[in-house]
Amino acid sequence: MKYIVIGLGHFGANLASDLTNMGHEVIGIDNNTERLEELKDSITTVMKMDTTNIKAIKSLPLYDVDAIIVAIGEDVGSSILTLSILKNLKVNRIIGRAISQVHRNILTQIGIEEVFLPLEESAKHVSSMLQLKNTLRLTEINDQYAVAEVLIPGKYKGHCLDAINLKNRFDLLLIAVKIPPEGNLFSTIFRRNYIVNMQFDINLPLQEKHILVVAGKINDIKKFVES
Repeated sequence: MKYIVIGLGHFGANLASDLTNMGHEVIGIDNNTERLEELKDSITTVMKMDTTNIKAIKSLPLYDVDAIIVAIGEDVGSSILTLSILKNLKVNRIIGRAISQVHRNILTQIGIEEVFLPLEESAKHVSSMLQLKNTLRLTEINDQYAVAEVLIPGKYKGHCLDAINLKNRFDLLLIAVKIPPEGNLFSTIFRRNYIVNMQFDINLPLQEKHILVVAGKINDIKKFVES
């Protein structure tokens, strides 16, 4: 898989290095020459760039990567502007780093659906999560098994759990279905206050905003979310 990591401070550098070590192709971007020199041997490719410049951003392979992670830290203005540019360019998957709850709220308000706080999630956790498409959270139990919160794959939206048959087809255990509260747009955007239903009717159709909590082998989770 291919990724662009913008902002190579402590968190961004660890994330880019972890992804590279996992065998992925990573373009690491920062505007600090000394920092890039330090990291050139641990990241696939490093580039110096001001990502608040739309012409510069357009020179990147924006549509040939699996995700772009904006890990800019203290410079909140650059973080917001960079993410806003990427959003307007309709990049497929954008993930933003926030350094505070206020920062996170601003990013969600400009349409960035995937936002994480490094205080809550380590670079190792995020790099593991990025290996699986449509995965919002991945908690590894060991090298083989994990519990994951995943979005409904497009082909299964509107289908019921009985028809999908997670256990027999994918060898996955369904733990719960998370359902967004009705009529609360901000709760839906922030994915807060979701109702956790551990006895979801297997004959009811799954909706676009539903989230499945599943457990099983990481490879089987990957097979399901990419099916």
